[in-house]
Amino acid sequence: MVLKLHGLSVSTNTARVVACLHEKDVDFELVPVDLFARGNKEPSFLAKNPFGQIPVLEDGDITLFESRAISSYIAEKFKETGTDLIRHEIFSEAALVKVWTEVESQQYHPAICPIIYEFFGKPVQGLEPDQAVIDANLEKLEKVLDVYEAKLSSTKYLAGDFYSLADLHHFPYTFYFMKTPLGSVISDRPHVKAWWDDITARPALKKVAEEPAKIVDNANFLDFCLWMFIFQTKHISTVMAGIKVHGTAFSTAAARVLATLYEKEVEFELVPIDMRAGEHKKESFLALNPFGQVPAFEDGDLQLFESRAITQYIAHEYASKGTPLIVSDSKKMAILSVWTEVEAQKFDPAASKLAYELAIKPLLGMVTDFAVVEEFEAKLGTVLDVYEKRLGQSKYLGGDCFSLADLHHLPTTQYLMGTQAKKLFECRPNVSAWVADITARIDVGMDIVLESIWLQAVKKQLVSYTFSRLESGCDNSAVSFIHKTKFIIAVLHIKFTNIIAISAKVQR
Repeated sequence: MVLKLHGLSVSTNTARVVACLHEKDVDFELVPVDLFARGNKEPSFLAKNPFGQIPVLEDGDITLFESRAISSYIAEKFKETGTDLIRHEIFSEAALVKVWTEVESQQYHPAICPIIYEFFGKPVQGLEPDQAVIDANLEKLEKVLDVYEAKLSSTKYLAGDFYSLADLHHFPYTFYFMKTPLGSVISDRPHVKAWWDDITARPALKKVAEEPAKIVDNANFLDFCLWMFIFQTKHISTVMAGIKVHGTAFSTAAARVLATLYEKEVEFELVPIDMRAGEHKKESFLALNPFGQVPAFEDGDLQLFESRAITQYIAHEYASKGTPLIVSDSKKMAILSVWTEVEAQKFDPAASKLAYELAIKPLLGMVTDFAVVEEFEAKLGTVLDVYEKRLGQSKYLGGDCFSLADLHHLPTTQYLMGTQAKKLFECRPNVSAWVADITARIDVGMDIVLESIWLQAVKKQLVSYTFSRLESGCDNSAVSFIHKTKFIIAVLHIKFTNIIAISAKVQR
């Protein structure tokens, strides 16, 4: 049966999937979706993708959405044909592909996407591009490209000396970016330019580029803007172990990795990173993660960053240990991948913003912006409406078993359940039951963590924080200190009694 891809050839997200299909030499049928007539909002389409966005892939009885999850499914299902985009025979290389696909999703895309919108989306709406937005995101993009330039000086492609999904995923947005006056930020970096010239010369990508190129070359600017606007519619012990996680107990990204190691019953060493002292920006850490963000991960001679890529590596490499977090059936794994991508692209952007405003800002003595809270509560509510429907069909997001798709939600959800945002989860019965289920997994095993990594890391950071505040003449009362201690523990969901005992010892 021929695969059906619902979308538009000029859509960046559809193009990402089309490029993968061409690289794999897989026949498919492109089913146009009339976005002008809001065909993507029709019940028949929403049954395929509840977010009403393109593309959607149908492969027999399996229906997938989220372009990066679709391309990963294609690359895995058809791994024996066409270009090997996932390096399935060499696991260390496959892990690096996951790292750099995550980099594209979490670092590159958030910077380049707003630029494309300002140049092409706003004019269609009769709005002036916001130069401040362009400049701010261009600065972010240039920082990412500086990392790329350094990486590409040592390897031909991002994940190594082989072309992979990590490179392919960059193609659609970069293609349109190069049609703007800002293309020099690519061409002025010789290794990035050589990389871009190389991948755009690939027959599969040339074929994908044909349709958008016709629009750009033959239509007037407004027509092109219109097209662009349409498809812009994301156990554990402290003994010395082979695995090292460099991070902090308060980081949701590091917590995502620690939770995975906990579920897989894999020993590791937590290497604390003092972010207040700027340790994450020192050369020794940047050698592990050039973006200067926690966590960084070492397993023998393998070094990884980007928390979701790390969790996928752990789930695959230690598949026979602990809780199964992935499945062997390719179709079920594809469904699971959809919902891990939904977490990264839909849930996390809103949930993380709320966690910052409602949990982190008060901890830092900053004022919560309730206008921002209102905006992102609405956005998160929209996502949770989809979750409510999905969880009415299966116990967990990826199916009937707990998986990475659920685990990835844990850290930020833990933060939010200690804030006013918990109402967003509690008012939806299926979501509420799911949250209670997955958070109970952490609570059941937390005693082990308390007696090992987390307790020591929290104690160290609480002591450091308190002494710094005392030296500055702030928060010098026992009441204030215990209040802040309780707040941190609420965020981490560690038992109050154990931590308050630590607090009293510190004060004495």
